[in-house]
Amino acid sequence: MGSQSPRLGWARLSAAPARPGPSSSWRPPPSPAPGDPPAPCSSPCAASGRLRKMAALPGETTAGSRWRGRSCAPALPLLPTLYSSPRPTPPHSGCRLPRLLTLSALARPSAGAVRCSVVLPAMVLAEALGAGAARLLFYPTLLYTAARAQLPGSRRPWFHRIDGAVLLGALPLRGRSRRLVAEENVRAVVTLNEEYETRFLCCSAQEWEAMGVEQLRLSTVDLTGVPTLENLHKGVEFILKHRACGHSVYVHCKAGRSRSATMVAAYLIHLHHWSPQEAIEAIAKIRPHILIRHKQVQVLEAFHRNVITGTTS
Repeated sequence: MGSQSPRLGWARLSAAPARPGPSSSWRPPPSPAPGDPPAPCSSPCAASGRLRKMAALPGETTAGSRWRGRSCAPALPLLPTLYSSPRPTPPHSGCRLPRLLTLSALARPSAGAVRCSVVLPAMVLAEALGAGAARLLFYPTLLYTAARAQLPGSRRPWFHRIDGAVLLGALPLRGRSRRLVAEENVRAVVTLNEEYETRFLCCSAQEWEAMGVEQLRLSTVDLTGVPTLENLHKGVEFILKHRACGHSVYVHCKAGRSRSATMVAAYLIHLHHWSPQEAIEAIAKIRPHILIRHKQVQVLEAFHRNVITGTTS
């Protein structure tokens, strides 16, 4: 016997009984009593002398074999099949094709193991690739930010003044730096960018110092990064120090939407004893396109608890 198609899993070949012609004394069998196994199939699909090919079902017994394959052959050991068992088909209802299993049905016996073995490595991989993806997408996303800011009637200007002491904005490019110092009284800068983001486009710490500006860098990965609780406390103390001197502080990341917005929210939480939600809403009224993600809200909640309890860790 040649190998059967994999679509049929384990196949059984059974000779179906021939149906006598009209001249014989054959009569239809009486209806089986409740609990009796069904009678062998005598439908036209079981023509005389023809071999039938049936798909084996997982865990099929001899009785199930009679019901489906109309054969009294003992059930064979079955290999896993790509098809699930159709419901039992009544006699004389014709042939019925197997039903294809979905992926979720295939994984159902060990769904928990599948989730642990697939989702967790994916999360670890995403975290590992976060810094690399941020570097790859830095210049395209910066170009997008610059283009949006230049559109006529744009609601995404390069920076916004949040209060008398703090400005929240995108990268302070070299061409804008002196204007910030002269026009906005900026005497301090909080940089949430990594070093590669500001290397070619922004002033270095020495260049800021030459203009009378103190810079504090609190490096945070773009796109997926979250400022640490320790860095939030450092940044807020730095801002409050310059606020007390009457200076303006420019707080920035790449686009002034996420990392730097989280820092400014922490500043407002400390200054006004607001909740994280109140601080975020206050910023959004001034700079509507901020994007503070769930993990950043979580660190703001921890910062808020520290403010309430008077701790810094």
